[in-house]
Amino acid sequence: MEPRGFDRFTRGKLLAGGAGILLTGPAARVAREFVRVTEAQAATRANVQHFVSRPDLKPPTLTVLRRAQGTSSGRLFVAPSSGPGQHGAMIFDNAGELVWFHPVAGKTVTDFKVGLFHGRPVLTWWEGKTVHGLGDGEWVVLDSSYRELARFSAARGRAGDLHEFVVTPHGTALVTCNETAVRDLTSVGGRRHGHVVGGVVQELALPSGRLLWEWRSLDHVAVDETEVKGKPGRRFDYFHINSIDLDADGNLLVSARNTWAAYKVDRRTGRVLWRLGGKRSDFAMGKGTRFEWQHDVRRHADGVVSVFDNAAAPAEEPQSRALVIALDMKQMRASLVHAYTHRPERVLSHFMGNAQVLGNGDVLVGWGGAPYVTEFTREGAIAFDARLPKGGQSYRAFRFPWVGRPTHAPALAARSGALYASWNGATEVATWQLREGASASDLRTRQTIPRAGFETRLKPAREARRAAVVALDSTGAPLGTSAVVNL
Repeated sequence: MEPRGFDRFTRGKLLAGGAGILLTGPAARVAREFVRVTEAQAATRANVQHFVSRPDLKPPTLTVLRRAQGTSSGRLFVAPSSGPGQHGAMIFDNAGELVWFHPVAGKTVTDFKVGLFHGRPVLTWWEGKTVHGLGDGEWVVLDSSYRELARFSAARGRAGDLHEFVVTPHGTALVTCNETAVRDLTSVGGRRHGHVVGGVVQELALPSGRLLWEWRSLDHVAVDETEVKGKPGRRFDYFHINSIDLDADGNLLVSARNTWAAYKVDRRTGRVLWRLGGKRSDFAMGKGTRFEWQHDVRRHADGVVSVFDNAAAPAEEPQSRALVIALDMKQMRASLVHAYTHRPERVLSHFMGNAQVLGNGDVLVGWGGAPYVTEFTREGAIAFDARLPKGGQSYRAFRFPWVGRPTHAPALAARSGALYASWNGATEVATWQLREGASASDLRTRQTIPRAGFETRLKPAREARRAAVVALDSTGAPLGTSAVVNL
């Protein structure tokens, strides 16, 4: 699309300018605008993926900065919520190639990951609207064929928050919610009858969403534990719940961004058993263990705790870190095992982010408000690094094994004498078998070529008039067949 005022005469003058002829006046202004629009369109094309066989899918491009070397097994899971392209749930491989994309228009998707429901892998996420870092939406569960198993909202009419969705071994869901209540805020410089936002944990039955248990921060954590400075506004978000982890003893570990603390919560009584970090930490915090505005606090089998330390905003440190912290439960001391920081570009993520400890000891970091996804070895070397386009962000990033078997057929489209085949979400396709002929009833196998990324280009014979493709696995067994297309 050309800018207003751009005609064949102006185009000629612009080309002349490129040959060394000086443009002045209105022609120069139009030329500059043409260059600006052209460059913007080129940048958009480079940052958004397009597929002949699936023109409805326009996910952002993922650029691999450091190719995978000795990474943990599995595919990568993100949910782009800003920047170029469509936004939604996205799976990609170590080469940055798309595996599955589920665009969600008009809503934000967060916390996209793999869970186990009744012993079977499922995809889970939150989707809804976000305002000032808080969400109002619902949670979604899909099976390995991408069929929806459950979609449910928070109980008691609460706003279902974007920050956490954990499927427990008991087949229940642990989710975050928020509530607004009237409390005395004079201890933090507010009104005696001020409005405060409290964090809520709900345990819900799946797939019904029936309430089983609820914990409210306002019942157990005082408002003056907040680290938010300044006079409280109309709705004071003193706690800002942003993760829930199920500990080995069945109790919960709850992270609150705005108190700079994690709380071990007795699942039976709701009582806070101990605090890690914040103003009233029960642990002596060793060198390098203090965190601010954190996300994603997890307890692991060896007793260590992982934390994504945003350190912003406002900024408390020059860069964000993923932390692994050892807890001495007898001496009640926290000591730093390792801190992981992005390089060579320093990253200070003002919001969102996570640190996933993988099975081989690596740590996968989603940098939240910054567009990077990085896998570190246990020792801190970068095993993989990738980024979304400028302006792109994903609340969290994960690596999980995943086998997807879609129920819909592969897609096939013809353009300019070539065929383009894809199968959104199918993870076991190794090769494409091209069948072609004069009619749909006369198709014969002509060639078999390796899958080449999300979409594979095939070249039919000149005399062919109809074609279809068969997706084959690594053993040559058929997985699915496309519709027949005209050439």
